[in-house]
Amino acid sequence: MLIVPIVVFILLATIYIEGSLSKIHVAVYDEDHSKLSRTLINFLDATESMDVTYYLSSEDQLETFFLNHTEHAIFRIPHNMERDVMRGKDVTIQTLTNSSNIIFGNILLREAYTVVGTLSAGITINKLVAEGLTPDQAMNLAVPIVVEAKPLFNPIYNYLYYLVPGLMTVLLQMIIFFVSTRSINSEFNNGTFNDLVDISNNSATNIIAGKSIVYLCYGLAISMFIGLVFVLFGIPFKEKELELLVLFSVFILSNIALGLMLSSTIDDEILSLDIAFFYNSPAFVFSGFTFPMFGMPFFDSLYAQFIPYTHFLYAFFKVYQIGAPFTLIMYDLVALMMFIGVGFVTAFVALKIRIKQLNNNRLIKINTSS
Repeated sequence: MLIVPIVVFILLATIYIEGSLSKIHVAVYDEDHSKLSRTLINFLDATESMDVTYYLSSEDQLETFFLNHTEHAIFRIPHNMERDVMRGKDVTIQTLTNSSNIIFGNILLREAYTVVGTLSAGITINKLVAEGLTPDQAMNLAVPIVVEAKPLFNPIYNYLYYLVPGLMTVLLQMIIFFVSTRSINSEFNNGTFNDLVDISNNSATNIIAGKSIVYLCYGLAISMFIGLVFVLFGIPFKEKELELLVLFSVFILSNIALGLMLSSTIDDEILSLDIAFFYNSPAFVFSGFTFPMFGMPFFDSLYAQFIPYTHFLYAFFKVYQIGAPFTLIMYDLVALMMFIGVGFVTAFVALKIRIKQLNNNRLIKINTSS
């Protein structure tokens, strides 16, 4: 229960320790062989994300190139590109990307637009300077509108900062949910439910409280290790310790409550674990973490509202990335508390019924023996 989360969390963080992809292999098909085409190739090779590792010839088949090469993109420089540019004609640089992996495709297209845009602006500026304009005047004419982009909260698009927190917290949900899902029915199967009832003084409230406190402490211990992973791997976060402690506690309790609900209503441990797995396995996808929820069909986004992780994730990113106060996560906390209410009330009713049945059976045995 303690070793597995530690090993898995460190493994996940190690996988994404590079943060972002760099030096993706690309190929160039240069049909122009001019000074300008060589400049373009040097620009491509100089980017942080790309590394020109293959030069195509007329013998290469573009249709099957990606099947037997490690390159993920082809930049085709057309014949007479330099001549057409000098004559003021538009030139198209054809870019073929292997977008079967969407990460490769997006990075390569972004870099292609940046490189070609920079080169185009430089050519225009040089022409204007040659016509007698100053470099500043040429710059203003070539690039009259400048976009100043300032990405917030993860400015370098680091996958370590983006994916690892989500993966660790969804695993936290699954671990706590699975452990609590067999907390009551395991007592039935091990023949210890009678002892549990005696220790609790026939109180369903005591049983729920005792189990919940233990699993809450266990969940908070895992949460503390998640924080340690943040520190060890340099994942930035806002110093909102109190907000994070409250959020994680409510999140853990919501999963404990739902697990206890399953465990107290279903005797079969395997069946309850199967239901828990079926319920938890799509949490990462339906939460909107990998694909925005507003882009999902209505019933998918509706189903996501019935998973605690959806509400936790929104609050978690607000707090640890943006540094949001309690007022901005109250809706998410209320939603998580509703899971706590439904789970604990259902578990309480189920346990009351089971305790009553147990006591009735004991009275029957006493009367029979007497």
